Amino acid sequence: MATTVKVSARIPKGLAERMDRLIEEGFYSNRSEIIKEALRDFLLRRMSIEDSEIKGYLRAVEEILREDWESEADEYWDDVGGVPYEPKG
Repeated sequence: MATTVKVSARIPKGLAERMDRLIEEGFYSNRSEIIKEALRDFLLRRMSIEDSEIKGYLRAVEEILREDWESEADEYWDDVGGVPYEPKG
């Protein structure tokens, strides 16, 4: 059983009129359907942006880690059996 939550929002009159035209033309059955689809699209785009931002951060950190692991300062860890690091290339 799906659970829904009522959310009230004020939108410009012009947007409401455009939504009503889409309903009249048969693309949607009601305003809620349009709003739910728009929100899903927004959230999917946002997740995609966040994913690409995270991947960018990880790529930047990978370079830093590669330099650190290849530095002479880490010879100690080699002597004590440090953790191997294989960057993805």
